[in-house]
Amino acid sequence: PNLGTLTDVICCPGGDYCALANAKSIPVAEAIQQRFNDLDYLYDLGDIDLNISGCMNACGHHHVGHIGILGVDKKGEEWYQVSLGGNAGQDASLGKILGPSFAREQMPEVIEKIVSVYTEHREGDEAFIDVYRRIGLKPFKERVYAEAD
Repeated sequence: PNLGTLTDVICCPGGDYCALANAKSIPVAEAIQQRFNDLDYLYDLGDIDLNISGCMNACGHHHVGHIGILGVDKKGEEWYQVSLGGNAGQDASLGKILGPSFAREQMPEVIEKIVSVYTEHREGDEAFIDVYRRIGLKPFKERVYAEAD
């Protein structure tokens, strides 16, 4: 029932099953799916491609996801780098890195902030990738990295 929605995640096996991975990817996908569990809301958001890779081999094609997540190793700890604006379809493009990486437990909130910027700037039924291309990376970066008040 979630086909074509934010929770229809393309995700590599990650560190749970792959010796090449720098980080686990399945738990990140599951945490995001749990945060966004309202199908009506997901359908209202429209098509958002979320791709997760556990390493630079990019089996989850994070670099072409509208929202891409790449698992990275920082001194033996798992971190996740977010990119935005990738697209594997018409007008293909590689995502741009949002900024410094995040701990696993932060990822659902990071995605929620990204989605909130999208919904605030969306015009009509405008798709995520179109909003991103219109407003650029800056509004997303400002929201995600804003200091807590």
